[in-house]
Amino acid sequence: MTISPPDPAAARTEVEFVDLLRRLKAWSGRSYRDIQRHAQRAGRHLPYSTAAGMLKRETLPRPETVTAFVLGCGLDEQTAAAWNTARTRLDMGLPPQPEPRPAPVPVPMPVPGHAPRRRRWVAAVAAVAAVVVFAANVHQTEDEVALRDVPALNR
Repeated sequence: MTISPPDPAAARTEVEFVDLLRRLKAWSGRSYRDIQRHAQRAGRHLPYSTAAGMLKRETLPRPETVTAFVLGCGLDEQTAAAWNTARTRLDMGLPPQPEPRPAPVPVPMPVPGHAPRRRRWVAAVAAVAAVVVFAANVHQTEDEVALRDVPALNR
């Protein structure tokens, strides 16, 4: 089972953003010194003490520090850019982007001359009921006629 790294777009405050950076470190499984080495291999400068210090604060780190940290945790430049986009959004005081809502499912329009299934079913049941009632009345009427013809009952 592969667990995804935290999504920076979910952060609504600076504190939440720093908390997501802490989660990113935990997700990476790397020590501060490992993060420093991996950031250096990616061409970024990030002393381990800076990385540790930024996760103890509740304010936004500088953009270049965020980039180095994300790369040091093993993610790519594109992901680092997404983290900095979220950081900039928070720095500007903008709300998080709303999650896209799924498109509404179109309701099929009835075809002229065709009743929906439920109406056809109800109409069929009503027709059968009408036939049963009619047949019962016809049968009753035939019995009444037969009884009139019996001489003992006509007295």
